[in-house]
Amino acid sequence: MTGLVDLSLAEMVGGLDDGAISSVDLVTAHLQAIAAVNPVLNAVWDVDADGALAAALESDARRGEGAILSELDGIPVGLKDNIDVAGRPSTAGLGLAWTPGADAAVTGRLREAGAIPIAKLAMHEAALGATSDNPHRGRVDNPAVPGHTPGGSSGGSAAAVAAGLVPLALGTDTLGSVRIPAAYCGVAGFKPSFDLLPMGGVTPLCWTLDHVGPLARSVFDLALSLPVLANVEAEPVDLRGLVLGWPAEVDNCEIEPAVQGVIDAALDRLRAGGVTIRQIKLGLGDLALLRRAALLLIEAEGAVALEEIWRDHPEALSDTLTDMLSYGRDAPAAKYVKAYRRVETAGELINAAFDDVDALILPTVPQTAFAADAPVPVNQADLTSLANYAGAPAVSLPVPGGGAPVGLQLVGGFYEDARLIGTALAVEDLLRR
Repeated sequence: MTGLVDLSLAEMVGGLDDGAISSVDLVTAHLQAIAAVNPVLNAVWDVDADGALAAALESDARRGEGAILSELDGIPVGLKDNIDVAGRPSTAGLGLAWTPGADAAVTGRLREAGAIPIAKLAMHEAALGATSDNPHRGRVDNPAVPGHTPGGSSGGSAAAVAAGLVPLALGTDTLGSVRIPAAYCGVAGFKPSFDLLPMGGVTPLCWTLDHVGPLARSVFDLALSLPVLANVEAEPVDLRGLVLGWPAEVDNCEIEPAVQGVIDAALDRLRAGGVTIRQIKLGLGDLALLRRAALLLIEAEGAVALEEIWRDHPEALSDTLTDMLSYGRDAPAAKYVKAYRRVETAGELINAAFDDVDALILPTVPQTAFAADAPVPVNQADLTSLANYAGAPAVSLPVPGGGAPVGLQLVGGFYEDARLIGTALAVEDLLRR
């Protein structure tokens, strides 16, 4: 039965539809996988075995009556530990836990569709970090490259999907926290347009930049979740005649040679498939300066978002987090406003690019997953953060390359999520041939 966890989400949906497997089978297999793998991986922090099995029985009964709620009915899902699940502990990666009485809005959408929350997933403290090494709950390993970081802050979500502990997971993304772990772990991750998915019941970090997004093994699997999560159906896209923009700013980002080689090979295949790839200048200037401006927004807004916990339970925050929030709290208002304007202007410039190209194409991350004890590369989020500044949809898809996982990122126009996912599906299909 544990072989079921090796199926894609699409194969699980097909197996349920034709009666080859049941939801109880799927939930049982994933519970067994969590028990076997998680003691080393540490991607899962809480498991609701009884609730998941009860929900699976209900799903199987609905299916037997021909009354399924959606394609995700009976599918086990995991949620990052800053996304509320009624009756299960939430921590947001902090050193305390609380038990919400209601689901987050996105959790509710999954339940209404018959999907089954089975696990709460590991994350970087407060979602403010690049590794998912958590000072309160320990380090998360990368199942694709053991001994290396899964990335952050949704490292548990990416690691759980990559290891077959859940076929679908939700994470949050403020500067790339869904797409960076997806790239490092060799799975697909999607950050939708700003506010397309509701943030209610999600512990905030930065209201200006926070997004919720799904992770799965492929874009094809991701696309199955979007009608439920966002009422979005992928738009069919023909790659022939498609124009993708390569931002000139990427060339100043010190891309690791192993990443550049895989990306270049993918670009060559896309050109051979009829895609025009055009270098464009976004006019953003120094991406490092933009990153620092965005980090100030995060530190300042995070100080407000976590104010009550910080005040009432200061011991629940590490010294590192406390220092970052203190910096944001104490920053002069004028400095915050200047940073906000820099980020806002960058978003406007990025969105203007879609007047001339169908989407942007670029590496997800400048490097592959780094060793767990190695320093965090300062430019880790320089390429993913562009979509957050713009509020634009962005997807990272794994690129076949034979070595450590590499992610290819596509960024679409604001609220053009359906077209972006359609484009990503076509790109994925070509690169997998």
